[in-house]
This record gives sequence, C-alpha cells and structure tokens, in this order.
Amino acid sequence: MEIKPLPFVGIILVVLVVIGLVYSIPGQALPRQALPGQALPEQALPEQALPGQALGTGTLKLYLCDAPLDAENVTGVYITINEIQYHLVGQWITCEEFEGPQKYDLLELTGGNSTLLGELTLPSGNYTQIRFMLDIQEIGPPPTGPGCYIEFADNTTEPLFVPSGGQTGYKGIGRFEVPVNGTVVVTADFDVRKAVVVAGSSYLLKPIIKLIVND
Repeated sequence: MEIKPLPFVGIILVVLVVIGLVYSIPGQALPRQALPGQALPEQALPEQALPGQALGTGTLKLYLCDAPLDAENVTGVYITINEIQYHLVGQWITCEEFEGPQKYDLLELTGGNSTLLGELTLPSGNYTQIRFMLDIQEIGPPPTGPGCYIEFADNTTEPLFVPSGGQTGYKGIGRFEVPVNGTVVVTADFDVRKAVVVAGSSYLLKPIIKLIVND
C-alpha cells in the first residue's frame, strides 16, 4: 500500500495536538525562567548582606567600673586595654571605635564611679560576651614598663602578670541586646578584690568581669 505524505494543513494539526498534550499533563508544565540576575515575582530573593556588611547595626555604650578593694596599703590598680572585641557567629571581632592602648586606674572607678570606654558600633542582635585585650605578660622577669601594675602607699609598684598567656584576653560575661538603630548601655564590672592574687612574690591578675545592662 502506498503511504501518501500528509498535506501541510494536516502537519499543522498534528503539531498543535502534541503541544496540547504536553501542557495538559499534570506537573509537566514548562517552568518559568528568569533572566540572569532577575527573580520572578513569586520567587523573590531573600535579603542578603554584602561580605563584611550587616543588615542592621546599633550602638553599645560601654562603661567600666570596679568593686571596692579592702587592702589599705594599695593606692592604685592600673590596667592598660589594647583592644575591645565582641563575639559574633563563632568569631572575635575588634571594635574599631576603641583606640588603644588606654590606661585606667580601677580604684578610681569604685563607689558608683565609672568611665566610658566608648560608643561602639555592633551588628544588631543578642550577645553574651565581649573581651578585653590587655597589655600584660606571662609570669617572668619584671617588665621595665608594665601595662598592668599595682601601686602601694609607699609609691612602690609591682607588675601584674597573667597566669598563662594573655592572647585570649579577659572575657566579660553577660547577656545584652543591641537594637537596630538604637543604643544599649552596658557596664563592665571589674572586681579587683577577687581578681588580684598573690602567688609567691608575684601578683597575678585573674579578673572577674560581669556585663551589666543599665536600665
């Protein structure tokens, strides 16, 4: 039997039938596609921050104070802060607004007195710790110009040492929240009474720092 080719109109009809079957099968509709860099209305991209950029920031207004010291022969306990860092997503990040080194006499910060360390810009969110990087060395020969030292009534001084490595800094623990475009006021309470420990002929610094949110 001789097979005759379909006329042109027949070919068009066959093509239309095939296209109709493809679009009528559930789940087989051709997906909509967006041009590179574009998103379809129902597929809006989530807001994302550029590397090194935060979606929102706020201000941490950080003060330093100290508990009273009982020793009458001690006239000053000095610490030098090189850096202040905050903890975010498993990393310690330096607060650029704090310009160290800065020296403080903790005995002047008792009885309700405090000093402003800085107004620091942080990504908004919840925090549980910050840390202070001090100019202090491990136990060894007395430094010629110690950054942290204790002063006595007879005008003599003794350097303060760190028991084992000062690279990790001194952590302040306490929960606070930095609001978007807002300010939270926090006081770092540095308890010298518990922090200074005598070990033989050396004075060690084991600071206990609590972060207190000011109402």
